[in-house]
Amino acid sequence: MARRLEEAVRAVVSEAPAPTEATLLREDVLPVAHGWLLLCLLRQVSRQRWVMRMVKERLRGREPDDEDEGAVPGYAGWRYSFHGIGCCFEGPGELIDMDFHDEEGASVDAYFFARRIQSLTAPGLPESRLRAMLPGASLLVDAIDDLRAGGLFGRPEPRDALRLPAGLEALAEEAAALDLSGDEATTRSLKHLRDFEALASRPGGEVFQEKALVARQSRRDWLLAHAGTPGTAKEALAALEGLATDEDLVRVCTRIIDGPVSSATADAVNRLDAMPGAAGSEAVLRLALQRLSPSEHHPYPMYAAATYLLARNLERERVLAAMLAFARVDPVKGYRGNPYIGDFALLALEHAHEHALELVRLALRSSVPAARQLVTAVLFVLDRPWCHHELAAALHEAEREPGALMMAVALSRSRSDLAHAIAARWQREHPLPPSEGPGFTWAEVEDANASGWFDAEVEKARKWVARAGTRVPETLA
Repeated sequence: MARRLEEAVRAVVSEAPAPTEATLLREDVLPVAHGWLLLCLLRQVSRQRWVMRMVKERLRGREPDDEDEGAVPGYAGWRYSFHGIGCCFEGPGELIDMDFHDEEGASVDAYFFARRIQSLTAPGLPESRLRAMLPGASLLVDAIDDLRAGGLFGRPEPRDALRLPAGLEALAEEAAALDLSGDEATTRSLKHLRDFEALASRPGGEVFQEKALVARQSRRDWLLAHAGTPGTAKEALAALEGLATDEDLVRVCTRIIDGPVSSATADAVNRLDAMPGAAGSEAVLRLALQRLSPSEHHPYPMYAAATYLLARNLERERVLAAMLAFARVDPVKGYRGNPYIGDFALLALEHAHEHALELVRLALRSSVPAARQLVTAVLFVLDRPWCHHELAAALHEAEREPGALMMAVALSRSRSDLAHAIAARWQREHPLPPSEGPGFTWAEVEDANASGWFDAEVEKARKWVARAGTRVPETLA
């Protein structure tokens, strides 16, 4: 496979005549996304070489360990930021990050590459096709691993870096200079890379319909195989939308849910939750009621399972008991608090009013600032007397700690004059501590940004209230 992919990319770069229709129809289907991937990796090398030149010519005298950042001299809109052994350039519609593993800037980090592909606001044909077929950074990294396993990258590099074969690497600038915007050039490149899915959608492409179906099936099977991988499942399941049948998706989600518990488990439950009906409910019930343990597992799979099951009113009392056991864990292993207590509180507000106040109070007093901010913003948008009361009570108990200032902001903007007075008094009693030494303290950063952060949280909260607010009672006791 690696040899054929390399030959196809060379043909695109050299603008060789396209293979004939007869040749294309008698050939086996290549893993198309991997051909575009290889071409994009080649173009990545050119962009990294440019960054290396800029560092040497425009930022001379600065070293990666300087940890500095600023504007790139002579390039309007571009900024640089050194980190560790590398540098990140961010400019109009593109982010290029790299580590300095070699003098030429030719070593590519798979994650940095994927990040750049995702950042492009005006991608060329190669990058556009790659994103259409593998829409997610983790999918791109997995596809790079396929090329690595196929022996394409012959020269070992540190950590996750890779180096293209020397003969191919030499074509990087030609690959970057390719203009594939014209109809003839587009068709030629599609044919060289055997992109039958795209060819079949073009005028006269009916002859490639059968090949396109085979190519779609191949991509579907690849995505199904990667859907169970933690970190990749969410993107793979999303990419299967419109590519796999509902039966396929239920089958693969059930297989993931019944497998080892990980973030992929929750992603599979979320995918089932987005489907109408209760397909896969038996697996979700097994997960929530038999397999998950609050002392052993991360709360994310339980949150996903409880969301699915409570929305469908399946085994409500048993599910609530299991959910509450997870919500009451503080701290969760590896965290300072419970990272999902805010989410559990909103779930209770929507589906379990008898437990809502308990979880809201836990969230507002959580040592996890994000949980405090999430629930604070929702209570602000609901803007009911009980919301003001709960915010005021939590604020009264709080010192000047991360997340507390957000509650003061919420009260100061509410419709209640009493809430305004409570917020003003708390801020008088908890002034910004004096700065100690150079740099900014967390309190100073929060004080300067609290209003903007609150606005961002409120925007998200409005979406939740628009969807679920009618299920929240006017009063809670």
